[in-house]
Amino acid sequence: MGEVSVATEADRHIPRVGSALLRAREGKPETSRAFRAFVKATMDRPRRWWMRRSLFEQFALLSSLVLSLSVAAVGGWVGNRIADGVLRGTSGAAALYMTNFVEPYVQSMDGGGTLSAEDLRGLDAVAELLKSRRHVASVKIWARDGTIAYSTQKRLIGKRFPATDIAPSLRGEIRAGMADLADDDSEFERSLSMPLYEIFLPLYKNETEKIIAVAEIYEDAGALLRDQASAVRGAWLVVGSAGLVTLLALFIVVHRASTTIKRQRSAIKQRFREKVLLHRKNDVLKSETEDALRTAARIDDLVHTRLGAELHDGPAQLISFALLRLEALEQELDGRTSKARALLTEFRSALQDALKELRAIAADLLLPDLGDSGDLTLMLRKIIRAHEGRAACIVDFEMTAVPEKLPRDAVRCLVRVTQEALNNAFKHSGSDRQTVMVN
Repeated sequence: MGEVSVATEADRHIPRVGSALLRAREGKPETSRAFRAFVKATMDRPRRWWMRRSLFEQFALLSSLVLSLSVAAVGGWVGNRIADGVLRGTSGAAALYMTNFVEPYVQSMDGGGTLSAEDLRGLDAVAELLKSRRHVASVKIWARDGTIAYSTQKRLIGKRFPATDIAPSLRGEIRAGMADLADDDSEFERSLSMPLYEIFLPLYKNETEKIIAVAEIYEDAGALLRDQASAVRGAWLVVGSAGLVTLLALFIVVHRASTTIKRQRSAIKQRFREKVLLHRKNDVLKSETEDALRTAARIDDLVHTRLGAELHDGPAQLISFALLRLEALEQELDGRTSKARALLTEFRSALQDALKELRAIAADLLLPDLGDSGDLTLMLRKIIRAHEGRAACIVDFEMTAVPEKLPRDAVRCLVRVTQEALNNAFKHSGSDRQTVMVN
């Protein structure tokens, strides 16, 4: 039932995809966009699935794939090398063994000669011996021109074939490999219907390096194939076991690392959440602190304004009244002793200085009305003109890249700082010129 439902869903899905493709090919823009969105969603699905996997799962999948391919490649290469080594070792031993038996009977072929009847009988005996001891299926002796001088299949003797296969052996090479059996001279070997491997041996003239013929020997490859298969299985077992042990070791190490990373990531996430909460609390506290500071600044400004007004309307008025009364007293004492007049003059001077100081303090405490403009330039010019009037000095003023409108609290703060700076500069520098630069 499950397979039927899956197939039915696939059958329902195929027409939708086919119709989308057809409409996209027709060039309809909305269909083309829908098709691109469908393709994008289809391509994104594997990526999203991969991103949802943990680090250990990703490593397990990738390392299994890579190591499997590596083991397959290495195992195949090692198996081929081992198989080739087995074949070479077997062929080398066979070549040495067979050369000792065959070479004495081909000496008459030196200089293009033919085999004698005695040589042919000797080679038949050798072929029977090799057949019983080494499972040799057939033997051929090739002359240098490609003529078969001897064969266990007598009908081939004297026939000439292309010398392509024996050419390397004529140069001194011993060639061995699984028999192709596609040549015209291999009809008998094909009829055996069994795996064979063939060996081409250069045959030399006695005690010389002169090659006078080439022996071609077909041997039953059953035992060789079994040896090869056993050697390849051993190689695969060793390589696969080493790969599996390596993979397991890597799995253990990466699993521990992945567990540690997961635990650390969880701890980092927890710390991050705590940090976010602390930041939020800090933002709240910062906002409350700023509100409190703004409130305190307003209260402080109100206190300053009230103190300035109180000084201006209270003690300053009283001192002014005292000065007026001193003038009346001076008129009453007109003509009296010079000592009394000197005391009155001294008294009037002290009161005038006190009144001047009180008015200066009151002026510093009082600020021009800010209103709702927030114009820093206007407020600073008012403060500077007031300072120039009180201190009888000149103040140079420069504004650079300052916004036209600022919050009232910012304007009030800057005005207070400028006012205090001008007072300090006048009191402590002894100069009658100051400069205010706002950037």
